[in-house]
Order: sequence, then structure tokens, then C-alpha cells
Amino acid sequence: MDAINWDALGAIGDFLGSIGVFISLVYLAFQTKQGAAETRDASIHSVMELAIKFRSESYTGDLADIRLKAGMNETLTPLEDLKYQGYLSALFELNELVFLQYQKDNLDPEYFEAWERRTRAAISVPRIKQFWARTKDGYRASFVAYIDKLMTDGG
Repeated sequence: MDAINWDALGAIGDFLGSIGVFISLVYLAFQTKQGAAETRDASIHSVMELAIKFRSESYTGDLADIRLKAGMNETLTPLEDLKYQGYLSALFELNELVFLQYQKDNLDPEYFEAWERRTRAAISVPRIKQFWARTKDGYRASFVAYIDKLMTDGG
């Protein structure tokens, strides 16, 4: 009977082991890609939910009246001005969130383009420009540069 060639058997084992590692890496890459897609979808969904809620709340109650007065450049009472400042703070914080999610590739470019058009429309309002000039130091530098560029490009 022939003797077992342990070196050949070890080489076959190494080869089979490397195939197993390769298959594991392919599977891991697939799972990572699938997880990234799910994260992106969840980010889009979350941002859209926040935007819908924010928009619906800004068109109801006192805030709708205040926004109308501000849009017509009418004088606001101190309480109305405080509520309007709070609304604008939330508006810019939501915009910063969307901007950051886009920068991290967690938002669809087409969705972000539509969001940017809405942002341009909002920042064209004189009171919003004034608010931004007073408060922009409270935001991330990259976001400030982005909004400032939108304003100088005709926002």
C-alpha cells in the first residue's frame, strides 16, 4: 500500500480553506452592500418623515399666521417673532440634517436636488436671509459654506 503524501494532503486542505475564505469574503461583501442600501433607504425615509411632519406643522395654527405675516414683511409681535425664530431654527437644523445625510451618501441625489430647490426658495425670503446672517455661526462650517453658496448663487 502506498504511503499517504502528507504534503499533498496539506496543500489540498490549504486550497479548500482558501476557497472557503474567498466565499466568506464574497458573502460578507454582499451583506455589507445590502446593509448599506438598507441604511440609505432608512435615511431617506426618516428624512422624508421629518420633512413632511415639519411642513404640515408649519401650515397649521399660529405658525401659519406668523409665516404669512413674515412673508408679507409685516411687523411681528415679540411673541410672534420668537415663534418665527424657533421655526427658522428648526428649518435650518432640518436642512443641516439633510445636507449631512447627503454628504455621507445616505440620500438619493435626485431627492437632494429637489430638496435644494426648496431650500433656494426659502432662503430667498429677506427675513430668512437676515436670520441666517445672525445665526449661521451655530452650524457646521461645511453647512454654512453650502448655504452661503446657495445664497450667492441666487438663492
